[in-house]
Amino acid sequence: MLLCGRFIVGFGFGFTGASTAVYIAECAPVRMRGKLIGLSQPFLTIGILSATIFAGVFSYDTINGWRYMWAFQGIWSVIQFTGLLFMPESPRWLIQKSQFGEGKIALAKLRHGSNVEEEFNEIKKNCEEDMKNSENLGSFQTFVKMMQTQPVRRALLVGCGIQLFAQFSGANTIIYYSGIIIKMAGVGDVSTAIWNSVIINCINLLFAIIGVWLVDLVGRRKLAISGLIGLAFSTCCLATTFLMAIKHTPAVTYNSGQYNSSCMTHSLCSDCVHDPNCGFCYSSNENNMNATCLPSDPKLWQTSAVGACNSTTAMQTASLKWVIDYCPVSFSWVAVVGLAFFLVFYAPTMGPLPWTINAEIYPLWARSTGNGLAAATCWLCNLINSVSFLSLSEAINSYGVFYLLSFMAVSGALFCYFLLPETKGKSLEAIEILFMKDRKKLGNDEQQDLNDQY
Repeated sequence: MLLCGRFIVGFGFGFTGASTAVYIAECAPVRMRGKLIGLSQPFLTIGILSATIFAGVFSYDTINGWRYMWAFQGIWSVIQFTGLLFMPESPRWLIQKSQFGEGKIALAKLRHGSNVEEEFNEIKKNCEEDMKNSENLGSFQTFVKMMQTQPVRRALLVGCGIQLFAQFSGANTIIYYSGIIIKMAGVGDVSTAIWNSVIINCINLLFAIIGVWLVDLVGRRKLAISGLIGLAFSTCCLATTFLMAIKHTPAVTYNSGQYNSSCMTHSLCSDCVHDPNCGFCYSSNENNMNATCLPSDPKLWQTSAVGACNSTTAMQTASLKWVIDYCPVSFSWVAVVGLAFFLVFYAPTMGPLPWTINAEIYPLWARSTGNGLAAATCWLCNLINSVSFLSLSEAINSYGVFYLLSFMAVSGALFCYFLLPETKGKSLEAIEILFMKDRKKLGNDEQQDLNDQY
């Protein structure tokens, strides 16, 4: 049932992710388009922050807390659905469907009743040209034509590529698993780890708001490249932190040898917790740590299967702690700082930019299909990240995962440098021309801002 519900939520979020940026791009004035599309990121961050706060509040109820968390998420869906009922249709979509009267009314409503005749005529002219080119093609035929049309094929490569690198540079993986990452860094209490995630998501929100201002001030291309370089630096710092944690891992100081288990062979905490069948039982006095590696209980992660940590009551009496996925270290705060820096670079850049860029770079006849394919790339990569993060952590250790993310971020920066043109200040119709230029000039062409009034 949980998997079914998660599938429905993901299905709905995929549709909204693909259509929201397109709707805003088609409705917004040129000079405000980047800011308005970028606003979706702060509101998305508010949603993540609220979910983390609810997780922290309900984490103390180990039986029903997760049920309350899911129930609260439904409130926001109802609010958003109600708001959608009062929104006008995209003027460009209406004009494309030959509903000219409704299109002009929608445009005037979005421009607060100002004179929209000139803008309406330009949109109508471009829509008519696109209609001649598209010939009312279906989705598959549109995709085939996109592949056959070199400028659109280039735009699709850029759109899907920037979504891929945004995900494979660590983006949502680090946000989703921030609580686990903090625990892996040595913050043991579940509730404490979640509340640390709340602080980190507050930083995410702050810089997402800053990104709304930066996207039109700095430009999409420079912001994407600098953001990916920043992500590479912060994930490299995280990797080094986890590597140092392994090098300074506590030793197993006591091994009775009375249990027939592979756990008895481990002499270090890092080896112990890396073994899926073992956990680390240690005294809370870290100045003089006494520790042992014990078999874990597959049905109850809070205690060991045998030994001193097999009872929560006994653990409290003897001031013992039981961990299965991290080792206690004295510099766990460094990982928290690394996470914060990651979000400082991510929130204003690779959070909103992939959606902003994809909403701008396709001609009208290919816009829906192009955004749909880019969104599918985003969520497919997101799925790969989500299901592989913990497995990769076990296979190549946590520091190996973060070094891999750092490499992907550097690759993404190079991708944007050579292939991504600047779309700042360009009308949607003018952006199509950018991808008709020579491939060598595509990423390096210096664009002049237009003074369009719509």
